[in-house]
Amino acid sequence: MIRSTLTAHLAETDRQEFTLQINDRDIGLLAAQHQRHYVMSGNRRVQLIAGLHTRREDTSSVSATRALLRLWLMTFRDLQINGLARFPQCADTHELDADFLLLMDSGRVFVWCRRDQGVYLLRGKHLYRQQPTYPPAHNSLRLCCRHLDFYAFRPREGDDMLVIDPAFIDLFDYVDLETMLTDTHQMNIAMTELARLAAHYGHQTDTTWFSAQIQKLEPEPELLSADAREIVSGRRSGDDRARHWLSRIRWSKVVPLMDGNVLVLPPDLDARLKHLNTKTTPPAHQPKPPHFTTRLDHGNGEPSSRVNLDEPDEKTRQRRSKKSLTGAYEGKKTWLDRVKEWNTDNLRDRLSGFNRRLMTLVPASRGLSLLAYAAIWLVVLVLLVAVFLAIRGGRDSNGSQSDVKPKVSAPLNSDQVRTDFEIDVEVRASSLRVVAAPDSEELVATVQRGEHVTQLANPSNGWVLIRIADGRMGYVPESLLLSQDSSGS
Repeated sequence: MIRSTLTAHLAETDRQEFTLQINDRDIGLLAAQHQRHYVMSGNRRVQLIAGLHTRREDTSSVSATRALLRLWLMTFRDLQINGLARFPQCADTHELDADFLLLMDSGRVFVWCRRDQGVYLLRGKHLYRQQPTYPPAHNSLRLCCRHLDFYAFRPREGDDMLVIDPAFIDLFDYVDLETMLTDTHQMNIAMTELARLAAHYGHQTDTTWFSAQIQKLEPEPELLSADAREIVSGRRSGDDRARHWLSRIRWSKVVPLMDGNVLVLPPDLDARLKHLNTKTTPPAHQPKPPHFTTRLDHGNGEPSSRVNLDEPDEKTRQRRSKKSLTGAYEGKKTWLDRVKEWNTDNLRDRLSGFNRRLMTLVPASRGLSLLAYAAIWLVVLVLLVAVFLAIRGGRDSNGSQSDVKPKVSAPLNSDQVRTDFEIDVEVRASSLRVVAAPDSEELVATVQRGEHVTQLANPSNGWVLIRIADGRMGYVPESLLLSQDSSGS
């Protein structure tokens, strides 16, 4: 199984004459929805993209293309069951042909495309250009895609493959391309940004491109192969070439893009392709191959050699990071942009790792590890509750003290208060509160039963002005003075 993301983009001119079969979906001229861009992700045994050119004004060409689309859909379903090794039988049975073809499984990637299209591979942080190799040596594949160059390489997890016009790649410096494609994990976003940069510098570009990003590879068990099922059922094919053509594939060579965007053909490749074309005559209903168009020019019609990704007045190019590249072309970032780009994966991974270490404190015993884990969290919980209760208790004690603490007034003196007489009075109440003014809460003092106070004025509105032994004066309720002993002054 191979988990990958297939992306296809058709230029406006190609969309009017081209149809793509992407696994079991189609886009382009004869598709149900005439869209130009398509992205498909998923796990498949075999991934397939087949492109067919159609002459819109020719009815027979339209009918032939529709028939081929159905045959490619049947082929895709057959390959999902039997694997990529069954492709020659499918090509021979259905008389398949295409103007672009991408086939891949967990062990190999095959591409058939025109020579004016380049096959590029981003592996790690470096970009390579794949070179054509010899077509598969199988009789059933001589008619299929015989007019196209053939590429073959082994995939790895994390690979990004791109099929595009080399003229578009030549617009950019290889360092900037590698930085952009490495930092941007989605090929459609990276290609959109590159097209925008090219247009910003005056290059009106609209080019067709295909991409495959490989996330995960799971090699197919030998017991599930088509050969193993045929051996078990007793229906093994007598054609050894049909079973072992994959083992004789010659892999493509690569050239790093830093060494130049060059095309290196293997020896006698054109002679072999010419021999195949003259040996077999194409059927009358086969559609003509497409012509991919790429418009690279300024507004005045004069072509330019390269897009300068640096500032126009700079004479030297330096390798830049993603941050500087983003700042140069996307403008100044706001705090909201930084919040949107904030990645919490690292923090989440650290917390998850810390939690796993807590759960394995005793490696020899799973039960003791879980018991220790539960005890640790119980202690943490108890500490949190204790801190919470201590904080709350402190607040409550402060509040209660402020609530019950009486307001004490400064003592009154004889200069502030007019007195009529002085009468000695014995307190009969158990506890007598002396306040600063009638109906006031400001406490002056408290006297107990049996103490003597001096009444200084006649009762007024139920309150009596008194003076206690230490000289402080205040008011007490008249009803609490039960017994009075007169002593003039």
